[in-house]
Amino acid sequence: MIDNPLPDQVMAEKDQMHLQRNFEEHCKDHAIEIAKHYNVYPELHDDFAEYYHDCMSQNPHLFDHTCVHLDDSYIDDWWDEVGDFYDDITGGPYDIDPTPQHLYDGTGGEPPISAEERNRNSLDSKKESHGHKYYPHYGYPSVW
Repeated sequence: MIDNPLPDQVMAEKDQMHLQRNFEEHCKDHAIEIAKHYNVYPELHDDFAEYYHDCMSQNPHLFDHTCVHLDDSYIDDWWDEVGDFYDDITGGPYDIDPTPQHLYDGTGGEPPISAEERNRNSLDSKKESHGHKYYPHYGYPSVW
């Protein structure tokens, strides 16, 4: 006699596998969203997603598939555990450039000015605040 599992058992196993795959997919999607939000280097996203999935598998009561909890403590804990394995990345997993973007692409901020332009602006400002004293070409002597 052949010992075949019952159809209900097979379906229950398949349902369980499907739920586990969905859970893993949601965890990894949430982890990548968290990593992007906190500017983690893109090449670290998949490794962080694996770590996050492991954390959530051990603590499923902390995971809510309907919303992403933006908590950087997971990133910090993960980096404390594996940061030594990444020799090419120093200073942490965050891709943060302290230089403001407008200095790179001219999308805002004050553009740099030359020394000549700065001096000319300073003289113009002084002329405005001190009146005719600096306008000798109007017939007034430059020094009273």
